[in-house]
Amino acid sequence: MKIEPASSAGQQRTRSTRLNWLRAHFRKHRSRSPWDFCWRVAIEGLVVSLIVVAIPSILLDEPDRDFLDWPIHHTLIIIVILAPIFETLLLQALPVAIARWRKAGFKVQILASLIPFTLAHLPEGVAVGIGAGLIGGFYLAFNYVHWRERSIWTALWTTTLAHGIRNGVPGLLLVLAWAFARN
Repeated sequence: MKIEPASSAGQQRTRSTRLNWLRAHFRKHRSRSPWDFCWRVAIEGLVVSLIVVAIPSILLDEPDRDFLDWPIHHTLIIIVILAPIFETLLLQALPVAIARWRKAGFKVQILASLIPFTLAHLPEGVAVGIGAGLIGGFYLAFNYVHWRERSIWTALWTTTLAHGIRNGVPGLLLVLAWAFARN
């Protein structure tokens, strides 16, 4: 019989408490209306990404993104409208449809969307891969899979809109930075 040190048992209780808090947190989201769920998940995912990615971005000193050389209105159209529509269809709806067809459960459906979403964002750099791909992808997959249980239309519009909001906040900051740089 193996006896574990008291500190190990305490760490397991702490880890279990954190996981229970996280589960309860996301369960609470699932009880919200589509619009309330959509904007809260978008903003929460953005804040978590900014907090988690700020440190790696600074430490890795990643290069500037190429799209910053594009005209600002093109950039905004792409990141706020086009990317959310196409990525919702290709990186949430399609993988989740395949997972549902294979009778996968909720968590596997999230992973089915999260993996290609993360991989699609990794070429932009580690910070983008983590912030937009992994963290953002999790929130968008969670959004899509949750609402897909009720309606494909609700899953599509809430995920696309959450993605647009999530991209729109940094897009607004980009416009402000662009306007400031011109003066």
